[in-house]
Amino acid sequence: MAQQIPEDKMGLVVIGGGISGLSAALTWALNHDTSKDPVLLIEKEPRTGGYVTSFERKGYLFDTCQMIPNISEILEYLQVDIEMKKFMGYYSRLFIVDPKTGKVKKIELPSGFRTFKKKLMTEYPKNAKEIEKFLDYSRAMYIELFKLKMEAGFVDIIKLLFTCPKIIKNSSKTFKDYFAQFNITEPDVIEIFDVFAAFSALPGDRAAALITISAMNSLLDGAFRPTKGFQQFPHKIEEKYLELGGKLLPKTEVKKILVEEGVVKGVQLASGEKILSDYVITTVDPKVAMKEMVGIDKVRAIDAKYAQKVEDVKMSCSSMNVSLGLDDKIDLAALGLDCGYNVITTGGNTFDKLFDGFEKGEIAFSDSLFHFGVICPSLTTGGKPNITIRVVPMALGDWSELREKDPKKYKEKKEKWANYAIDKVEKYLIPNLRKHIVVTDISTPATYARYSGSPTGSIYDMAPYTTNFGRSRLKMRTPIKGLFQPRFVHGVFGSLLSGLQVNDMILNGKIMNGMARLPKKIEE
Repeated sequence: MAQQIPEDKMGLVVIGGGISGLSAALTWALNHDTSKDPVLLIEKEPRTGGYVTSFERKGYLFDTCQMIPNISEILEYLQVDIEMKKFMGYYSRLFIVDPKTGKVKKIELPSGFRTFKKKLMTEYPKNAKEIEKFLDYSRAMYIELFKLKMEAGFVDIIKLLFTCPKIIKNSSKTFKDYFAQFNITEPDVIEIFDVFAAFSALPGDRAAALITISAMNSLLDGAFRPTKGFQQFPHKIEEKYLELGGKLLPKTEVKKILVEEGVVKGVQLASGEKILSDYVITTVDPKVAMKEMVGIDKVRAIDAKYAQKVEDVKMSCSSMNVSLGLDDKIDLAALGLDCGYNVITTGGNTFDKLFDGFEKGEIAFSDSLFHFGVICPSLTTGGKPNITIRVVPMALGDWSELREKDPKKYKEKKEKWANYAIDKVEKYLIPNLRKHIVVTDISTPATYARYSGSPTGSIYDMAPYTTNFGRSRLKMRTPIKGLFQPRFVHGVFGSLLSGLQVNDMILNGKIMNGMARLPKKIEE
């Protein structure tokens, strides 16, 4: 719903209409009289949603997002009603391939913390005590997250020694270092928990322990999909936002964040027009926002340490997604694809090697080294049968250059790697897949770079290295008064929550009392 550029001063301008921006704008509208304190959301694309949306190809509906944990408490706060369906099969299935022999070991992981724990302890009795200790300790640490404050002062930090001792002890550890404390030796169990680290798009020796433990526990409590596709999220949030009097400018690009004497004053559009505002929230790539829209020299003059943190921030990897619309002659349910996530991997240190290639700007995938996610949303939410193959990590490399300068080579390259992924899925998971394919849609790192404006095509925002996460992350409250940059953790959950968090800062704890999370009942 396009609107005219407002002439009056805004109470808040939000840059970026992804889920973080929508959540931030709606939370403001829920807590203000928008006729007196107006809020404006600016999005450069024709519609909101960012990476969380759906698209149609020849009657097939494909989602750009795959699954989320239970976020009912956030949706309730936002007054947004979205019908969700829970994955009723396994939470995840792991297929470990020996490329030399072609043999595949299948490991099925059930949903539910207690069920998951019981299965592992039963199937791996040699490490039963170690598994129990690891899972119980990790669960307790996850529950401690609900006691954290967003901007902890000295007294709060002292209190954390007593209320969150496990987080304090492990906050700077990688998942690999954290996991090693429990002396689990069973190769299959090690493989299982390495997959949880890979969900953050980082190997276990780089991913922060807390992000891996949080993702594992929240998704074990239940994995869900919106019944009408992930496009429901932005649509429903936008609908509520406009109903409350919020203003929206789609197809509009912000070029500058206006700052005078260390205070934010508003934004300047690509057209040259200026919109004044008391507060600005930017949800775009932090390097773009702070280095280009504000100007890194201006940031450095105000706070040299923050400027250096911006320079040092590492964004996540990019991805290739292969979306396949299939005919109705394939029985996906019989293949067990009604689970949250299927992972096909050559196991061991596969993801580490793939990530080493990514860091060099190379594609390290080969016939003997691969790691894919395969998701089948249609078995959960209906519609024509389809699957998505997710190829991570993938570096931007020359993808964008080829897309711009040599479309023919770009097409050849993306089809080459899409066919490579399809071949592996056909060989190890879905026999005769190719003969059932009706529609193929391929997105590459160049797709993500163009769509989001991220220079690296990052799909998960800031990568959760220990230096990028928790107390070490780039702070939401920038050194420029009135300018905020919500950064918490990737995914729908983290994006929605960040909108509440940043408004809570602006409103001095009115929404969440300064806490990092909304209260939630958790099975202990």
